[in-house]
This record gives sequence, structure tokens and C-alpha cells, in this order.
Amino acid sequence: MRDLLPPDASARKRLARAVSDSFARYGYELVTTPMFEHADVIERGLDTVDRRELLRFVDSDTGEIALLRPDITPQIARVVATRLADRPAPYRLAYEGSVFRRRRGRARRQRQIAQAGVECIGLSGPGADVEVIELASRTLEGLGLVAHRIELGLSPVARTVLTTVPEALRGEAADALSRKDRSALEALAQRAGLRGRARTTLCEMVDLWGGREVLDAARKLFPGRDAAARLDALADVHAQLVTRGLRDRLVLDLGEVRGFGYYTGPSFTLLAEGPGEALGGGGRYDDLLARFGAPFPATGFGLDLDHLEWALAAAGARIDDVGPLRVAMRGADARKLGELADALRSAGLVVATLPESGDDGAALAFARAWGYDVVVSVSARAASACRARDGATRKIALGQSGRGVAADEASAFERWARETRG
Repeated sequence: MRDLLPPDASARKRLARAVSDSFARYGYELVTTPMFEHADVIERGLDTVDRRELLRFVDSDTGEIALLRPDITPQIARVVATRLADRPAPYRLAYEGSVFRRRRGRARRQRQIAQAGVECIGLSGPGADVEVIELASRTLEGLGLVAHRIELGLSPVARTVLTTVPEALRGEAADALSRKDRSALEALAQRAGLRGRARTTLCEMVDLWGGREVLDAARKLFPGRDAAARLDALADVHAQLVTRGLRDRLVLDLGEVRGFGYYTGPSFTLLAEGPGEALGGGGRYDDLLARFGAPFPATGFGLDLDHLEWALAAAGARIDDVGPLRVAMRGADARKLGELADALRSAGLVVATLPESGDDGAALAFARAWGYDVVVSVSARAASACRARDGATRKIALGQSGRGVAADEASAFERWARETRG
């Protein structure tokens, strides 16, 4: 688990809000679900998480096994099947919260993972797939992460190849496919005793990465009506994304199968420089809702907010803080201090008062340490301000008899204070 301290906690809140606002522009409405549920509810919808990663405990009231949620999608499925069963499809739902796993990846060592995502439930066909993939890309673009990649996959076809590998070796085969390590696959095929077409197909999957030509190669490698229909659907999604202006971000990767257990159609992974792991991903999962008694088609995606912050920092992008001006205020006259603080708060500013015993230097150090924009010092007849960023000063014209501050003066003060705000 981890703490987020100032100013990181505020930065995370701004990021989550910006992501949620992007989702809302596409009609996705926010739902919140509990941090934990009984294991039988969560496990009903888990195909993408290794059960060894689950954090379990005993519910002291019922004696039942409960889980800290490792994934929010099964909870959304439960909500649609129960609490929202009286509403017509499609369901466009968004979420934001933490999930918990025992996973240790290159980019993360904590068990708590901050996520935000959407689920589009009740729509089949490529239109919905295109919608969620475009939404994911536009969200990253809107945050300033223009240089990102969308890797399109088709895990149901790829998984059929893994069924030819003995179960004990499938995880190793999936990792080798992800690394595009042909020599490792050749050695694994030898150990597994694969011969003929099974061996050729497994090893040639590493070449199914690139542009539109990958689909033509895949049709030769995967004969049969089912594979052809799935590849046609993926081709349709790819073509529509191209028409939506995403051509330069698209890559086809039909050899990626890790973590795509419940996907039944086109899936995708979002990548960018920085974290060394995916920013997020998703895909079509038409079978999941039926496990909760609501057999709807569905597609969606999730973003890892820690990885997203990392990628934004690597790209030099930032979420601008357009929040209220922050003022640290000091003074020996409690009445005058309170009147001016009330006036500035009424004008929409954040004001925190400091101890009387502090001096100007201590007040400025406090402001810089805690992210305040200005230090205001108040006396019985006057008030002065010092910008924390550059040390510039100005007087504040108090109202009649020294009470408060006029609205136009508060506005002028705020404009001055924001001049060098980052």
C-alpha cells in the first residue's frame, strides 16, 4: 500500500478528474463499488488475474471468505445484472478507484493499484469496440500524452495456439510470445514435443506484429471460419480507427496473450515511454455478463493511474492546476486577520492562517513547502503580500476603516498573484 502526500495527492486528484471528465464527454456515467466483496462474487468474473495474486480475508460477521477487489469489471457486471437491471441497455459506466493484487512488476512494487476505466455494456459489433479504443486514445491525448501507441490484439485466436502447448508450459510460451523471442519458442516447442503445423504456428506468431499486412499473414496462419470471422471483425475495427485519425498510433500484435483471459474479441494495450509497462488496456468480453445472469455483450478498458502519471512526466506533460489561489496569512491582529481572510475566501481563494509567533522568513518557507502561492501579512492598518515563487511584494488596499477588501482589489490582487504561477 502507499500514501500520497501533498502535492502528489492533489496532482492525482486532478489527473483522476481530468480522466473522468474525458469519459463523461462520451456519455459514461460514474459508479462506485465497494473495496471488497465475498469471494464467490469476484471470482465469478476473474479470468485476467492469477488467483495467487488475490488478497483474501475472513468476514468476521459471516465467516465467509472475502476479497479485496483485484479488478473492478466483475463488480460492474454485478451492478448491471442487479441494481441496474430495470434500466434499458446500453450501459455506459465509468469507474475510478483502487484494486489490490500481490503483483510485483518492473514499474510497480505496491499492491494497491489506482485505476480508472469504462465499460460499454449491451452493444455488439465493431462500433462499440471503436468507441472505447478511440475514447482511451483521446483521453491520453487530452492529457497531453500525444505520443502513445495502441496495440490491437485478438487473444481468442492466439489462445487456440497455446492449447497445443502442455499446460505446464503455457505461461512460459505466453511470455516468450510477448517478448517476440523466436529462439525461446523454438526451444519450448522442442521440449513440448510439438511437430508439424502446431510447431510452425506457435513459432510464426512472433511475426504477427506490425501494420495492416499482419491480418493477411494471420489469415494464412489461422485457417478456418471462426478465425476468419474474428480476423474480419478486427480488420473492421482497424479500418474504422484509421478513418477516425488514429492510423499513426495503431500497431497490430496478434501474439500477445498475457492477461487477456476473458476477452472474446478485439483487445488492445496502451503503451508510452516511461513506466516500462502498459498504461492500460481492454477489449471485448461478451461472455462475462452471463455469469451474473445478464447475457449482454460488452467491451471496455482500464487505465493504471500510476503508470499514466509516470508516462506524463516522461513526456513533459502536466495537468494544469486551475484551482483557487492559495494564500498563507499571518498577523498579530486577530480581528483584522479574520476579516481579510473572510473577504478573500468569499472571493474564491484558499486561505490558511499561520501562528502569530512566526516571522516573514518562516511564513515564506511554509508557503513554499506546502504549495501556497502568496504570503499575506496583516497589521492593524495595512496588509502586504509576498509571492512565494519569486519573492515579489505588493500592498493590499483594505476596505473602509481597515475592514476586509473591496471586490475589485481582491480581483487585482489575484491577477497579480497568478502572474508567475506554474
